[in-house]
Amino acid sequence: MTNKTKAELIIEIKDEIPWVDIKPYSHNIIGLKLDILRRDYGEEEVRSLVKNTQLKHLGWGWILEEA
Repeated sequence: MTNKTKAELIIEIKDEIPWVDIKPYSHNIIGLKLDILRRDYGEEEVRSLVKNTQLKHLGWGWILEEA
């Protein structure tokens, strides 16, 4: 478990969204932080974040299609 709260992880992910396809490794950073969010707080938190942000249009929409 990480020492970051759910809110801190979500803020870090949202802060990285504008940099996708601009700053190197932004996709990787978001992916790793989503994995931490999933591990520590559950799949539903990840689905909610993807659904309610631009992540669904930036390559993470497949998460919403998983059963």
